[in-house]
Amino acid sequence: MEKNEKTYKLRQVKCPSGYSWANLKAELRAVWEGNVKAWKIDFAYPVSFVRQLISPVVFMLPYLLYGLVLIGGRYSENLAQLVGTGDVVAFIFTGYIMMGFIGTAVWAIGFSMRREQWFGTLEAIYVAPASRLGQVMGMALHSTVHQGLGTLMQFFFIYVTFGLTMNVSGILPALGIFALMMLALYGFGIVIAAFSLILKEGWIVSDSFYSVMSILSPVAYPLTVLPTLAQQASAIFPTTPALIGIRTFLITDYIPEVVENVFLHLVILCVVWILFGVFIFHITDKYVRKRGVLKKF
Repeated sequence: MEKNEKTYKLRQVKCPSGYSWANLKAELRAVWEGNVKAWKIDFAYPVSFVRQLISPVVFMLPYLLYGLVLIGGRYSENLAQLVGTGDVVAFIFTGYIMMGFIGTAVWAIGFSMRREQWFGTLEAIYVAPASRLGQVMGMALHSTVHQGLGTLMQFFFIYVTFGLTMNVSGILPALGIFALMMLALYGFGIVIAAFSLILKEGWIVSDSFYSVMSILSPVAYPLTVLPTLAQQASAIFPTTPALIGIRTFLITDYIPEVVENVFLHLVILCVVWILFGVFIFHITDKYVRKRGVLKKF
């Protein structure tokens, strides 16, 4: 009898805490496991996974076709006067690939907690001895890689169909700009995740932010076509300096932007959005646990 009691005695595990290397490793492990969990769910529904992989190409086509039909070809004199290059395909393609990563920040990261509720795993996550923010970052890692695969599909399609030409020497600095933009978008997505914790209809917030950011970012048109106030408001979104910087490095004849200004702008947005996102998520997390409103999801 005594042996059985020892056998079934719960094993106590001491979890690391505080600002220590052991706790950092544990949180990084939680982020990785959150990423692995999301991939397992993806592969459990192969048809949905394939659809999500192809959809970036399908959704990009209307932008390209509208542009080509309206100007009657691939080259636009008006676009060349505004940004230096008249290649509509190169301009729209470099802009549209950012649309996918805006969706990553707003929908995938921002709605990560809501997805856990849909899958019935939210309660298990909330009692796990790990930061809830780590779960959000696990989804961020998964969604970034997932969207990266979709972007590769877009690039392959554009290259084969339109013979896209870009400045190869500008790839490395463009990737640096892209990395800074993603860090800032992670902070933006964390803010949306905090909203989804307290709002039953959090998708309205996500959809609103996605629409506003898409309109105020120079995805399919230069910012100069927008009113002055809208141009100034676009500066708070990381996609604006990122798109200008990436096009400066990748598109031949694009009117160059002062590179230092682009990097400085993105670094400031990274710091501001990440600190703001973590702060908002922290106080929201404490609020929903204290008030017990999580069950009202």
